[in-house]
Amino acid sequence: METARTRMAQLRRAIDACDRFNYSSIYGKSSVTTETLSVPNLGEEALRYRTPARLDSKGFPYSLVTAVRVGGVIATVQTGDVLGPLPPDKLAEFKPEPSTDESVIATLIENVIDAEST
Repeated sequence: METARTRMAQLRRAIDACDRFNYSSIYGKSSVTTETLSVPNLGEEALRYRTPARLDSKGFPYSLVTAVRVGGVIATVQTGDVLGPLPPDKLAEFKPEPSTDESVIATLIENVIDAEST
């Protein structure tokens, strides 16, 4: 259980410390912004963040990640998509939010709690 607590703390520190980074891949150069979001009361500890990115002028990928700790288990749910090129004003307005993944996360946490209690 202590290892899971440590890993959640490390993830939280990494997200807080690195709100913008760049990288190159076979798809081109990307500029990524990391934003911490509020998260419902899930498990013993939860963290949610999104990472919108600009991929040169080819598109706009994003991920939305929720990590929840229950005892010594960390469960994560990640959703994402790649949108076409967006003009800067539309990109500034785009804020992906959780939707149907909320029920998936709740079910996942219930399963973890059930598994931990057996």
